[in-house]
Amino acid sequence: MPNTFGSFQLTTVANLPNVTVAFPGEHWSDGKAASAIVPGQLVIPSASAVVATFHQLNMPRTWVVAPSGAVDPRAAVALRTVQIPDTNPGNIYNEQLTPNQIMNRVIPIGEYVHAYRSGSFHLTLCAADSTYQPGDYLGWNPAGTAMAGKPAGSGAWVKTGTAANAFFEVEEYRPLTSDATQGVVTARTLRSQF
Repeated sequence: MPNTFGSFQLTTVANLPNVTVAFPGEHWSDGKAASAIVPGQLVIPSASAVVATFHQLNMPRTWVVAPSGAVDPRAAVALRTVQIPDTNPGNIYNEQLTPNQIMNRVIPIGEYVHAYRSGSFHLTLCAADSTYQPGDYLGWNPAGTAMAGKPAGSGAWVKTGTAANAFFEVEEYRPLTSDATQGVVTARTLRSQF
């Protein structure tokens, strides 16, 4: 069946959220960022000097961006804990932020992280690729280049043929009509949902 589109077709994923929850699995918000984290990145518990500072503040967990390679069994996908609406009404010097812009804002050091250990997600912080298929493994590459319009240097979810390096399995890929390498990847974690 051919795709049918309405009058307002998406032409870019730039302003879409990096990650949204399609089905929540296990998730926690009991830790803080020990490094700047872009929502949608894979994170792992930190063991740095920053942790000692947080432990002094009775913070039991801190998160940093995961390296590439085999997936740490403690890894999680990072999202913002709260998306507070922008009360700035907007002007020519300081435009009001949209809900998607708020969701994609960097989680600074010391702010809480909503860490999802399992679930299903809609991802746009992925490498540009027209060949995503159901069943493909997705792994995290902190040096990867995400689709056009996503933050430079934020890393990307990429296809991998190695199960040990995979955090997700692709469920569906919805490409843009203007560019089949850009679109929304729906993926589920390889971990149990409960």
